[in-house]
Amino acid sequence: MTSLSQEDIMSNTKTVVQGLDTLKNEHHQILNGLLTSVKTIKKENGDTNLMEEKTNILKKSLETIELGLSEAQVC
Repeated sequence: MTSLSQEDIMSNTKTVVQGLDTLKNEHHQILNGLLTSVKTIKKENGDTNLMEEKTNILKKSLETIELGLSEAQVC
């Protein structure tokens, strides 16, 4: 196994941060869409259980992504 230089590690970390940032933005867009749908369904007195479950999953995923971003930025 070859060891990576400090420059390689920094470059790889930057790439990971960019990917995580893109993923975070995509998750926020999806979450906003789901929250809008939940509001609409509630106005129509519909069942929002599935949408709320998806929303909670996305929120947990966002927390994990944001944790990864903060850890990567410490390096």
